[in-house]
Amino acid sequence: MTEQFVLLWSQSQNALHIETLAKHASLNRAAYADNAPGDYRLLLAGSRAEVEATAASIRPTMALRDIVQMRSAA
Repeated sequence: MTEQFVLLWSQSQNALHIETLAKHASLNRAAYADNAPGDYRLLLAGSRAEVEATAASIRPTMALRDIVQMRSAA
């Protein structure tokens, strides 16, 4: 079976993160057990290539969000 990966997005950091589905599930179980808050949202689960392609396709939107945030902070 091919290993599955997830694409995660953080609104507070305006950042993407890629990790294995197994690691993501394990970390989420631990966060649940500790009643810990979290920021990262799962956007996609798939092959490494699918996840990386999706990440590349949404980076321009994230860059625009950075620009808007910098202008509103000024």
